[in-house]
Amino acid sequence: MMDANHISERLGSLRQEISDLRITTARYWSKSQHTALEESAFALGKGRLLQIKREVSDMMKRCA
Repeated sequence: MMDANHISERLGSLRQEISDLRITTARYWSKSQHTALEESAFALGKGRLLQIKREVSDMMKRCA
């Protein structure tokens, strides 16, 4: 079981990561054409968001 401080710190870290991903995604969509590197980074960002979603879900289950 994680303690409340650890959970709070982890959630804060995840929020910051989501904010950074939002900025990156906005930059991606502001362009009409993308390089292979940009497309790869975008796909990795989408994958990371899914990982964050799973982590938060697991955290909630453990705390329930």
